[in-house]
Amino acid sequence: MPKLRALLVVTVVLVALVTLSSMSYSQRTSVSRDFPVYDNGGKPDLTVDPQRFTAQMEIVDRLFEEGTCAIEEGAVGGTGYRRILRFDTVVMNGGDGDLIVGDRSDPNNPYAEWFVFAPCHGHYHIRDFSVYELLNSDGSVVVAGHKQGFCFEDSFKYDGGRSHGYSCAFQGITSGWGDWYYKQLTGQWIDITGVPEGDYLVRVTINAAGTFDEGANRYTNVVETPIHIPSPRKKVAIDNSPALVDH
Repeated sequence: MPKLRALLVVTVVLVALVTLSSMSYSQRTSVSRDFPVYDNGGKPDLTVDPQRFTAQMEIVDRLFEEGTCAIEEGAVGGTGYRRILRFDTVVMNGGDGDLIVGDRSDPNNPYAEWFVFAPCHGHYHIRDFSVYELLNSDGSVVVAGHKQGFCFEDSFKYDGGRSHGYSCAFQGITSGWGDWYYKQLTGQWIDITGVPEGDYLVRVTINAAGTFDEGANRYTNVVETPIHIPSPRKKVAIDNSPALVDH
């Protein structure tokens, strides 16, 4: 009997793993159908995975202490417990050319003017690439955040062929691939501390300053979704996990 029970448990676990894997694959396949690679004259076309953006969104309270990167870089409005609206951002490349960023520390890099050294992280960031905003229903900005990091590399395959192996040392996103920035990373949020209860829009804009040439730019650089913000007095989950910073 013990062996039979053990076999039963293993079978259930394997079925669950297969199911989860299938769900993950089907999610990416669905997005791939919406954003297939197209002839863009050999140029990249960047957009945000809308499914992962909405599916991973959450509101949590988190403690921020003096001297941390989040405070030094203005990712939150102050020290102490702050209420943050956080989400995953996956930057997809739907053009038929790679996004090639290269080495951020190279002064001869064609994008060198867009790189800024971040002492807290000990490496260069790409400025003005993304903007995160909480909007009223009329489109006016309630509060804005930003993500300055972005170590462009291949995380998910959506379409196309093999990854060309981009990494933090030599950055880029292969045609048909996406670069994943998960919600636990410093700055992957909007600080909504004190925002009144109500219905709002969350908007993410990438390549906001037009740093990278996207050719025909068929796919939008903006993604947004409605959200209901609870009362500041209402309790939400507290995240006390160790801080994560980008590469």
